[in-house]
Amino acid sequence: MSFLQKFSVLKKLFTLVLGLVMALIAMINPPLAPFEPPPDEIETIEVETMQISQDGQTDYVIVTANESSPSEAYAAEVLQGYLQQICGVSFPIVKDDVAESEKEIIVGKTNREHSGRYQVDCEDLGQEGYIIKTIGPTLIIAGGQTRGTLYGVFTFLEEALGCRWFTADLIQIPKMEDLKIPKDIDIKEKPYFEYRETDWISPRDKIYSLANKQNGNVYRKLSEEEGGNMGYAGSFAHTLTTVFLPAWKYFDSHPEYYALGVRTGKRSPDQPCLTNPDVLRIIIEEVRQTLLANPQAQIVSLTQHDNQNYCVCSTCKALDDHEGSQAGTMLHFVNAVAHALKDEFPNVAFDTFAYQYTRKPPKHVKPRENVIIRLCSIECCFAHNISDPLCGANAHFYEDLIGWKEICQRIYIWDYTTNYSHFLGPFNNFGVMQNNMQFFAENNVKGIYEEGNYMAASSDAEFAELRAYLLCKLLWDPYIDYDATMNEFLRAYYGKGWQYVREYINMTISHSGVDYHHMHIFDGMDKKGIFKLTPNEIEYCNELWKKAADLAENKEVYDRVKRSELSWRYWKACNKLDEFSRLSNPLHWKDENKLIYQDYKKYGISRLKEWEPLTENPDFGKTPCNWYDKK
Repeated sequence: MSFLQKFSVLKKLFTLVLGLVMALIAMINPPLAPFEPPPDEIETIEVETMQISQDGQTDYVIVTANESSPSEAYAAEVLQGYLQQICGVSFPIVKDDVAESEKEIIVGKTNREHSGRYQVDCEDLGQEGYIIKTIGPTLIIAGGQTRGTLYGVFTFLEEALGCRWFTADLIQIPKMEDLKIPKDIDIKEKPYFEYRETDWISPRDKIYSLANKQNGNVYRKLSEEEGGNMGYAGSFAHTLTTVFLPAWKYFDSHPEYYALGVRTGKRSPDQPCLTNPDVLRIIIEEVRQTLLANPQAQIVSLTQHDNQNYCVCSTCKALDDHEGSQAGTMLHFVNAVAHALKDEFPNVAFDTFAYQYTRKPPKHVKPRENVIIRLCSIECCFAHNISDPLCGANAHFYEDLIGWKEICQRIYIWDYTTNYSHFLGPFNNFGVMQNNMQFFAENNVKGIYEEGNYMAASSDAEFAELRAYLLCKLLWDPYIDYDATMNEFLRAYYGKGWQYVREYINMTISHSGVDYHHMHIFDGMDKKGIFKLTPNEIEYCNELWKKAADLAENKEVYDRVKRSELSWRYWKACNKLDEFSRLSNPLHWKDENKLIYQDYKKYGISRLKEWEPLTENPDFGKTPCNWYDKK
């Protein structure tokens, strides 16, 4: 028998065995019934309305105060601009020294309050709260003079007129020849969190961030007219030895200013010695100068470097031993800076990390009233709720948050919403996002930074825009109708096949973290906490993506579906499953690797993981998670 004949026989035998194996798998894992989405019906509620414009004309004017704040004046212009887009009518803006009439849209704090028909309680609303209220034919949108009135305008456009800012580019502005609004509007809102920040793609856009109420200053700088920021003076992280005690300036002449590192056993320039009095003196003065240079800042960051090499000199170690945590030296130090500068900067808070080795609360020292503790969840599992008592990976973080709650009235959270080792893979945290946000709100948390894929512009292959939108909405109000908010986004973003994408997300929620496998932010794609799926469930998900793409009504929607599907394909490819299987697709799995690489290039994806660019010449014999130029 020739070699070719032998090969042919072996090939047939292999095919027969493979068929038997696949049949056996199918018997063990019966196919899932095809997903049949319910009718895509949007609930409409009939409400009594009042006419604001008709036939291209209006009797209404927008009223602002003679002495309105810059953001209130801007809010009136924003309202005027969007109303004109909606109905084609330019509503005049007048000052409150004109004679009062019933047909007014009052924006901000004006003298109309003196009539006694309504009152804006600015003390209760704070800088960002607002009321939206109709009194007869009059509409009032007013709130905090920093950002409250401006937020009120965007909320009115959303709630009363159906405008949406789903992404920086996907904005929904309805068209109405005759503009009507609900006759009885009575909305009062203020934020659950004073500081709200995330770093995905669209939240960097100013209009998107205003419409969705992001107020941090790390990824967008808002002018006074745009309401300004709830912001940090200069850098917001890892500042002690990168900003205030830079090694290039002091280390050679004064190594004693720096940590006797627990890991290096010698003075190292990446952490300070927090019990050295000269370090305290220098940093107090450096912080003073930073605050003088940033008069609008409300917070200054005094935070450790991003490593574990803390100081174990005799003085630091004794204090940490006394406090039972390395947070001891850190908090004593930050309290001292905060005390020294409290009178000169009474409206500034001094922020420090409870991060990795400083996460555990100290036994004795407590934060001063002007100190913020920023607790970081980097070690947590994101397949389970932080409050889940059965998730061992989250138990210690839960205990630490409760411990800080007992001694600190102003806690911030630094949370995480992506896999930094696999930007292109699935990160199935949609089932825990709302519960975690509610848990934070109920435990003294006043501000949250939701760090995500801050390099998403070059590595967006999953649900970047959906995640950003949900995070923005939850940061304002953790008790929103989460499912309805998600569905509304999916319908607008993925078009007619949106429910198939939603079913895929439901699959990710129900099949991640099963049997209390965990999902962390640096996990490999083979971890069961990400997915635990049978072959038939994989085929089910394949069909969901196929149907979503088949129903796309145009190329833009089709590309959104296919881009998001890349994360699903990446997971399969990294695990050598389905079309990427060496067993079930022995002749073409390399072709599938090449195809997914071509799709990365097609959609502008040039990065696989944090700091690692996608290589230009991948080895298609390797899984995609290895397609980067290793340093």
